Amino acid sequence: MIRRLLPLAAVALAVSAAACSSSTSSTSSTTSVVSTTAAKVTTTTAKATTTTAPGPTRCTNSAISVTAGPSSGSAGHANTPVIFTNTSSSPCTIFGYPGVAALDSAGSQTAQATRTGTPQPTHLILTPGNTASALVINTSVPSGNETSCPSWSGLLVTPPNDTKSTKLILQLPGCNGFTVSAVVAGPNGI
Repeated sequence: MIRRLLPLAAVALAVSAAACSSSTSSTSSTTSVVSTTAAKVTTTTAKATTTTAPGPTRCTNSAISVTAGPSSGSAGHANTPVIFTNTSSSPCTIFGYPGVAALDSAGSQTAQATRTGTPQPTHLILTPGNTASALVINTSVPSGNETSCPSWSGLLVTPPNDTKSTKLILQLPGCNGFTVSAVVAGPNGI
């Protein structure tokens, strides 16, 4: 029984000695608790700083202008770049294929461009004033029994991932349908 009480007496003696010791020992104990609390605060702060700011928003028709570049071509093809210029004061992202429809003289849609497989779409960040473009390719060679091609009076262009379109007025031959490439950096569509 005395052996069981001996450890209890040792603990009581140690507590008494600590209470009677100088204030340095007591301060040391308090400092230790503050360090533990500070470590917990640091851990919480580290978790709060792991969030990242969102990147640029997508380029919508309200942040970009849509224009047609000069047409060129050879061997019965007409190549017309459709140019997207960031007119806002912030960077925006553009990715994919624009929607492109051919318009007749009354402004009605007569054909939809087919997407080409090359180049593959890439994510582009347009800083203010910079451009991206897609190449519209149509043919000027009649097929079958046709002796001439219909003429399109314009294009209706919708930027990738947007729903608002821009009407571009230009004359293009409308034989055998037409294609549009994915948006690439720069104003040439290639």
